[in-house]
Amino acid sequence: MEMMEVVATEIMDAALHVAVAGRTLAVAERDGTHDPATGRALTGSWLWDSSLVLASHLASCVHHHHLRGATVLELGAGTGLPGIAAVACLGAARCVLTDVRPLLPGLRANADANGLTAEQADVRELRWGGHLEPEVQVDVVLMSDVFYDPDDMPAMADTLHGLWRDGDSDSDGGGTVGWAASEVRDGVQDCIDVLREQGFEVVEVDRVTRPLLRDPEQAADFAVYRLFRRTTSPSIVSDPTPITTAGC
Repeated sequence: MEMMEVVATEIMDAALHVAVAGRTLAVAERDGTHDPATGRALTGSWLWDSSLVLASHLASCVHHHHLRGATVLELGAGTGLPGIAAVACLGAARCVLTDVRPLLPGLRANADANGLTAEQADVRELRWGGHLEPEVQVDVVLMSDVFYDPDDMPAMADTLHGLWRDGDSDSDGGGTVGWAASEVRDGVQDCIDVLREQGFEVVEVDRVTRPLLRDPEQAADFAVYRLFRRTTSPSIVSDPTPITTAGC
């Protein structure tokens, strides 16, 4: 996997500069963004390592046809790096960056800072369990650090079902495909198991160990997963365990 380089930090309101496929993207963090209901800081205000890993994986798969000319939706986008990189660097035609309402101004600002027009980067509120209007046709779904709480997975799966278009085959049939990245930690497998129960397969396709963005003296393992919607009943899937493979 091509590793991305954080080339500058704390520039203009805590912006990070991140190199993706030969282009430097600016990602601004907003420390003051809070959940109005709880007063807690929203973790999506900051750039996290899983977003770096996912964008890096997509860059290594730049010639994969799924991204070329695609409409990409990032679910729980936070600062929006993978979705923005898909359009700005990797050949996608459009990204739809979704998250809770308080994070939308930051997503819009990051898209603008990287030269994406409103037509190229659509910023939408979307909570898990919610749905976008049917005319939003999504080719690729991106997610980073969403495998955290198994109790949230049924609602997320409901949203995914609303976004998904089935193709002629699981691997290459023209339907929606998904990629997700997550730090390898307790609870991730439980989340994946719930998604399987909800009709999705989640297959690990890459794993990388990298220094942590916020604590470079420490390192952690991160996994990238390919998602597809299962067309057979879970009861007849003989081996639900993901098969780790190399590639996209």
